[in-house]
Amino acid sequence: MFAAQRSKPSSHAPYWFEAVIRDSLEDGAWRLDDGRATRQAVSCLVTPQTGDRVLVLGASGDECFVLHVLEREQGGRATLTVPGADSVSIRQGHVDIASQTIALRSSDSMELTAVQGPISLNARNMFVGAAESLVHTARSYIGQVEQFMLQARQLLRLHGEQAVITARQDAKIDAERISLG
Repeated sequence: MFAAQRSKPSSHAPYWFEAVIRDSLEDGAWRLDDGRATRQAVSCLVTPQTGDRVLVLGASGDECFVLHVLEREQGGRATLTVPGADSVSIRQGHVDIASQTIALRSSDSMELTAVQGPISLNARNMFVGAAESLVHTARSYIGQVEQFMLQARQLLRLHGEQAVITARQDAKIDAERISLG
């Protein structure tokens, strides 16, 4: 097969070799076990870590690029990045992400849109929190619950063209003053 080359050949032709990441440098660079500095190639989406066995391409001058992370100790974390990119877009007819846990975080804004189909959220427990406003807008809103408790610290307003309140046993209104009509 191909023999790995550890030293730079005499011509300016690219060459490749295996190496181990010794430590990380500034600006997304790494130091190899032979002392050379290397950067992550744009096509290498798995960010190298200290101790990784990698495939490196030596290019013109003293440039070296990590093309692939070949091996990493079991466990730990893998980070996917695209060096030099401001954003990443996945365009595919179907994307399926399966995991034991998933965390989506954004320091600014987040959007979830299904232009022509439904969005389905299913969970054993669901918690929704908003620091300032929570707005629901829908043509129809249907909810079915075993128990429903709503508490407003100041104003609770229910308004509609028609309003129906029914109870199978008791309906109770309790206030200092009740105004009807």
